[in-house]
Amino acid sequence: MKVALTTNILAIPPTYFIVSHAQQLADRHQFEVFALMSDVRDPSVTLPVHDFAAFSKLDPSRRVYFAPFAGAAMARGITAFAPDLIHQHFATWSGPAINAAKSLARPLLTTVHGYDVRALARLTQGPMDAWHRRNVRAIQSRSDRVLSVSRYLADEAIAVGFDPQRLEVHYQGIDTDFFTPSTDEFQETDVPLISFVGALSAHKGPMDLVQASIALAEKHDHRLQLIGSGPLEAAIRDRAREFPHIELLGRVSKDTVRDTLRRSRAMVLPSQESQGCGAPVIAYDSGGIAEMMDEGTTGTLVPERDVDQLTVAVREMLQMSDPERARLGAAARKFVVHERSLSLSAVELERHYSDLT
Repeated sequence: MKVALTTNILAIPPTYFIVSHAQQLADRHQFEVFALMSDVRDPSVTLPVHDFAAFSKLDPSRRVYFAPFAGAAMARGITAFAPDLIHQHFATWSGPAINAAKSLARPLLTTVHGYDVRALARLTQGPMDAWHRRNVRAIQSRSDRVLSVSRYLADEAIAVGFDPQRLEVHYQGIDTDFFTPSTDEFQETDVPLISFVGALSAHKGPMDLVQASIALAEKHDHRLQLIGSGPLEAAIRDRAREFPHIELLGRVSKDTVRDTLRRSRAMVLPSQESQGCGAPVIAYDSGGIAEMMDEGTTGTLVPERDVDQLTVAVREMLQMSDPERARLGAAARKFVVHERSLSLSAVELERHYSDLT
């Protein structure tokens, strides 16, 4: 089967999820990736990746401004590949996939991730908001099947008009063969490490974690490492200069993410990767996060935006004995292997492909 994976901006790291299933299934199907613009810096990604934004030699931070004008060229590229199925990630910027599917009379499968669904609920009236809503409405009507990354998001999608008969939950899964605990017995560095991996944007809450860490630093010695990039980078770097126990690693390789998680006493953010490495999770009880962990067994949920409770949860993790922490980490690993692994998710996705073709 020939499958075209399509999306808007493909940056690897960190957005491995767009290609992860295809890498697992590449021995049975032919995948090629089509993006308005791509910035792939990890040589482990071996799939052919095509992008269509102008000025290919320009720095990605500047080239991204030309991506919105590449839709027609991307649709032609997908059509030339002549796939048996088109799998679009994100309902926004989905025009090229929709047009190619219509031209080829091929099935269109769409995975929604959150921002795209919520675009329909926002009341803002700017031209970009209107454009996003137009794309999401088109996906609603033209996708043969829509996959939601959580049950919570599926319910949100139905509430804004997605057809429940064509909507199914598909957890993205984590590569439990790569994200593994250290082969050494659990040993922390002299100073316990707390980590964060994710977009440095307000809705991910990294500044809440920074605030909690600063509040604890005087009485509870620890280090905080944040991995990711985004609009809050400058603010976090300012805090790191003032409080040297905080370190911003930025956009790093998957190997560095794994090594950091292996050394972490806890990961603060909803992350299946951390559980794969045997690191417990502390997260806000927001959206579909609870579906990605087994609360009380693999980590702790705290009320959303409650920095005081977040501080308490981090303090309790820092005070936890090594045997207690090891038991929690082992439970986290067991949960993702049996419930949220990439291998299970890839098998499930392949069934969707077969159904539609």
